[in-house]
Amino acid sequence: MKIFLRIAAIAAITILLALSSLYAASQWRLAQHYDVPLAQLRITPSKALVAEGERRAHMFGCTGCHHEAGNVLFKAPGVGRLVAPNLTRKAPLYSDAELVRLIRHGVKRDGTSAIAMPAAAFSGLSDEDIAAIISWLRTQAQVADAKPARTSWGPIGWFAVATGRVPFSAERARNIAPPLERPRATPAKQGEYLVQSICSDCHKLDEENDNGWGMRTPPLRQMGQAYSLADFQTLMRTGKAMGNREVGEMSSVARGDLSHMTDAEIEAIHSYLNAAENSDRVAAAHPSASNGK
Repeated sequence: MKIFLRIAAIAAITILLALSSLYAASQWRLAQHYDVPLAQLRITPSKALVAEGERRAHMFGCTGCHHEAGNVLFKAPGVGRLVAPNLTRKAPLYSDAELVRLIRHGVKRDGTSAIAMPAAAFSGLSDEDIAAIISWLRTQAQVADAKPARTSWGPIGWFAVATGRVPFSAERARNIAPPLERPRATPAKQGEYLVQSICSDCHKLDEENDNGWGMRTPPLRQMGQAYSLADFQTLMRTGKAMGNREVGEMSSVARGDLSHMTDAEIEAIHSYLNAAENSDRVAAAHPSASNGK
């Protein structure tokens, strides 16, 4: 009996030490600071941009993730709960330059990294787009946080954070020079910009993507080239794929966010995905796509 109790005590102490180590390592990662300087926009946010800013906040997915007062993005027993915070309460705490750094680089006001903020997609977001979104954010009346309001982690989550399996936005941001305005030389050029800024957080261009949160998405070029412009517009506006099908999260995102795109923006994305140089690449990688299968 004494031996059994001793073994049980040793096992309990070992587990406790392991959990303590995991917790300490995860907290160290979460507290890590990222030295990204603040930068001012070259277009000043203003009341004239508010209406367009609301539209762009939808199409770039701000409202889709954060909702009106925060939103639980992911929750699993033992892993934890990932919350997109309440923007009406958080945005007033940030200067314009701090919001720019958060959006483009995934770095919060205190210098730590946001989690799952699509900074890799937003790194090249133009001053034009960000100025419009900030203009709209500044008009939002503060509302109480939706419950629960904070991200929290369980033991499995501690392990995921400590070992780099949780997407730290500051580590995924791209080091590029964002444009003043969107590129508009051709529809395909604007489409390339919109694909990077809107679609790339979920989709890869030429291969299936596993985003790590239980969602797999098809290659974007192959999908885009399987759709006529009319069918593509229907998908973006209603969430209905060819054959009047619901396609999981894409249907929800299309109806809630992508439907705010203009006809010209949707056509630009379709034009980019169907550009001649892309068609040759997709046909070589996926022969069935060129046969309409």
